[in-house]
Amino acid sequence: MRIRLAAESDAGMLMQLNRAFNEVDDVGEADIRAALGAGREVVAVAEEAGVLIGFCCAQVHHSFCYNAPCAEITEMYVDAAHRKKGAGRAMLAFMTEHLQGAYGVCEMHLLTGCENEAAKALYGAMGFEEKKEAYMRKKLEGST
Repeated sequence: MRIRLAAESDAGMLMQLNRAFNEVDDVGEADIRAALGAGREVVAVAEEAGVLIGFCCAQVHHSFCYNAPCAEITEMYVDAAHRKKGAGRAMLAFMTEHLQGAYGVCEMHLLTGCENEAAKALYGAMGFEEKKEAYMRKKLEGST
């Protein structure tokens, strides 16, 4: 298994993984290629025998309130056939090292489902601590 940063040429396989993960059909290869090219987020991938088996997305946030940026893991997915083989752990370790080295990130955040025990166990094993904070969201009119 190889962990690396995603390239625009990965867009087709990322689209398929995203469809399996988020069950969306409105994000195509061109959308993914454009997002990767724009540098809006950092994407690491797990690759096995030339096929992508997982991805981990992060966004770096800067605020005048803090001296160093923090990052948020916004999405992480490993294909069901490849779970429990270390891909998630390897992508998180790669992402942590990359974000610290390339962006000077001092802290990482993420959200996961309250009942997603497998994800919570992985994140806890990787040093993430569960915080008691409220997650709130507002859908804006006209958005999909």
